[in-house]
Amino acid sequence: MTNALVVRPSASRDIAEAHAYHSQHGRGDDFMSAIDQVFSSIAERPLMYPLVYGAVRRALLRRFAYAAFFTLDGNSVVILALHHQRRDPSLRPKR
Repeated sequence: MTNALVVRPSASRDIAEAHAYHSQHGRGDDFMSAIDQVFSSIAERPLMYPLVYGAVRRALLRRFAYAAFFTLDGNSVVILALHHQRRDPSLRPKR
């Protein structure tokens, strides 16, 4: 069963900023394809991703050093944030 996917506005901003950066380097379409793939996987099998803080789970993107953070809310998956993995974890937004 595929869960409904809800992307919070703050996560949408994270994605837009990362897409803009990768578009400057000619990899914008590849980045969005990686986002689509990880979101599809999260929606289909959210429990396969590890818990990293309380009820928050993390899914890593392929080919890009980003992680999508999400929670489960009934039959919905709520995407909280997208964070670059080489950044200081203390800078991760508290959402």
